[in-house]
Amino acid sequence: MEDNIKITPMYSQFLQEKKNYPDAILFFRMGDFYEMFGEDAKIASKILNIALTARNKNEENPIPMCGIPYHSYIPYLKKLVDAGYKVAICEQLEDPKNAKGIVKRGVVRVVTPGTLIEDDILAGNDFNFILSFEKDGDIFYAVVSDTSTGDTFVTKSASIEDIITQWSPKEIITTMNNPTVRNATILRYRYNYEYMLDRVADYYEITSTIAIGIREESIVKALFNLIKYIDDNLLDVKLKFPEFFTFDDTLYMDAVAIKTLEVVESSDPSGKTSLFDVLNFCKTAMGERLLKFYLLTPTRLKFEILRRQEWITFFVNNSDLIDSLSKVLSEINDIERIITRISAKKGSPRDLVGLKNSLKQLPQIKKILKGYISPILQDFLDNFDDLKDIYQLIDNAISDDPPLNIKDCGVIKDGYSSEVDELRGIRKNSQSLLLKIENEEKEKTGISTLKVRYNKVFGYYIEISKGQAGKVPDYYERRQTLVNAERFITPELKKLEEKILTAEERLQELEYEIFCQIRDDVSSNSSRIRYVAQMVAEIDFFISAAFCAIKYNYVRPEVGDFEEIKIIDGRHPVIERRVREGFVPNDILLDGIKNRLMIITGPNMSGKSTYLRTAAVITLMAHCGLFVPAREAKIGFVDRIFTRVGASDNLARGESTFMVEMLETANILKNATSKSLIILDEIGRGTSTFDGLSIAWSVAEYIAERIKAKTLFATHYHELTELESMVSGVKNYTALVKEWKNEIIFMRKIAEGVADRSYGIYVAKLAGLPEVIVSRAEEVLSILEKHEISIDGSFMMTKRKKSYERTVIQPMLLFEEHPIITELKSINPDELSPKDALELFYRIREKLDA
Repeated sequence: MEDNIKITPMYSQFLQEKKNYPDAILFFRMGDFYEMFGEDAKIASKILNIALTARNKNEENPIPMCGIPYHSYIPYLKKLVDAGYKVAICEQLEDPKNAKGIVKRGVVRVVTPGTLIEDDILAGNDFNFILSFEKDGDIFYAVVSDTSTGDTFVTKSASIEDIITQWSPKEIITTMNNPTVRNATILRYRYNYEYMLDRVADYYEITSTIAIGIREESIVKALFNLIKYIDDNLLDVKLKFPEFFTFDDTLYMDAVAIKTLEVVESSDPSGKTSLFDVLNFCKTAMGERLLKFYLLTPTRLKFEILRRQEWITFFVNNSDLIDSLSKVLSEINDIERIITRISAKKGSPRDLVGLKNSLKQLPQIKKILKGYISPILQDFLDNFDDLKDIYQLIDNAISDDPPLNIKDCGVIKDGYSSEVDELRGIRKNSQSLLLKIENEEKEKTGISTLKVRYNKVFGYYIEISKGQAGKVPDYYERRQTLVNAERFITPELKKLEEKILTAEERLQELEYEIFCQIRDDVSSNSSRIRYVAQMVAEIDFFISAAFCAIKYNYVRPEVGDFEEIKIIDGRHPVIERRVREGFVPNDILLDGIKNRLMIITGPNMSGKSTYLRTAAVITLMAHCGLFVPAREAKIGFVDRIFTRVGASDNLARGESTFMVEMLETANILKNATSKSLIILDEIGRGTSTFDGLSIAWSVAEYIAERIKAKTLFATHYHELTELESMVSGVKNYTALVKEWKNEIIFMRKIAEGVADRSYGIYVAKLAGLPEVIVSRAEEVLSILEKHEISIDGSFMMTKRKKSYERTVIQPMLLFEEHPIITELKSINPDELSPKDALELFYRIREKLDA
């Protein structure tokens, strides 16, 4: 970059900072702008859609440059970070007016996707996880943290993909050279283990990492790497003590299941209709994040599920509390993220006011709840700190409506500091103070023509005419003699001059000093504040869940370590809200013995897919401790929910619809256990009929016999219903249809039985296919039905073995042989004369035409 370029002192300063942060786009502060130079400018101008210009345009090698206003840099920063870039913010470290030579500058923050804490960038109910991982043997150890709140988790798994899916981190870091993880940042840290142990212990102010339950070396490394990475990026946040998150205690869902069940994102682009959207009646951002966290990390810990259910039951039974507490909660800001910014010394005066206004509501929560009796409530109230001292500190010191800029005057409240009040008085009343001195001096000296004046050379002075100069007292100090007048100063006037001329600057400095002290005092109580913020988030979550249960008529499910999933009159919570006509509820019964795998047949649009999703979503909600949309529900613990519903081509990776279907099915067969819940919809439809049927049959058979997972298997292959008589635990169900006056009525009801027709042509007619095509389709169907031959169940039984170590049955063996093929097989071509062969050909042709 420097070759043949004129290097000015300023540009030399830029190059030095850029050398320190070569992998980041450098925001270089120059006056009211952040400027970018060279390759940084080229990249930024394209992403930010701003003009690319040049410095030293008339030189042989002009330097590309672009700039953004520093007062409104946040939207630009967001675009760059969203595009995956690091941004190093280089500030002016001194007032240019006081600089001797070039202004001192230095990088004060490096912003990466996983270290964002800026409120204007982060969505209130979104997480901003950064994941640090290491590997020991076959196990991956990971530390996951949301730097915007300090929440930190430790987990491990044989699959790094499972960990990434569970947490959806915005940024991934590791010291592994070949991590096999896309977009991971490879750190070049090389420290001995003892140093890492000491650094982590010092960070958490403990004697040993064992004190916080960390014993594995790889976890210490991952945590150390995270702490150092955050420190290297000049982000002064304090992570909370790590919580241990184990897959053994969790109902795990992979990315496919989370997407299929629309847990947090809706497939409907027209509106917010994900499961999260339907269930979310939270009033605070903290409550919304907690709801989302519970939905993405459903638990299998019975005591935790019961704890949540008890709270929701309490508010359902005391519904009058919901409205009064909701009003209070709606006045509470995002305390978790505010205290993180304050602790990181990034908090503004308005953050302190936002915190104060939130803390003001805490006594109200306590007051409202005190009138009710409940064991869980009493424990809550005993541990609820209303933080009155923090509220009082901020309320006494910080103005109710402070300026946005931390260094502008007006941050400190009148009456808090006598020195601030005096400086404000001087700034505001300087003229009256000067007039007061003038009148006092006139009275002391008897000189009626005495005047207090000001100029830039001498500052403030007292001017007396030549004729009155003899009356000047001894404490006057002569400064200038004019033709007709003398100019003097006094100690009092000199002192006032100094105060007036420096009042604005000193006021800014003093207010900033006091603000920083208040901010540090609040920060020293961050643990108390975060603890209360978590309690507020939980109350918000419980109230939201209770309101939802009352509004939508949900019930408390029985959840425990048993095999059964029994849902009476279950409804899909999202689809129930979407449909205009009344939602038709259905019963769902799965157990580990007689009703382990449900084969569900029936036409399109009859409710099969909704039925499948309903089972999965209600199971998920029960594991979150939520009430569920049903008349009655009994949900046994599930270790995983797998879904294979629908498909879409992944052309970017060269994967067809069918390939995606098979990959997802293979994943299920590899990872499912007898404790899993599997949802399969139309396996095998992406290939030929025989291939598809063979695959669907084999998959269903394998699940029922080998895995023994609770499974709902919707299919158009009616032949699969034969499995009920062949495999223990398989049960047939069908979507009921009623034919009336040449019309088909989909009952949306699932019952035991087998579908006798698919009604595909009727659905095509409803979709608006031309009548000529519909009529022709009916003709073709009629012809095909004449030749349809069903599976011979007894034949299959003779071919099957209980062990899966057997030769795969070829798809054609599932069907009887056509008579013409049988006839051809019996003929020896060598024995046929040309005439016989010709006659045979015509005979076969006649049979085919018939």
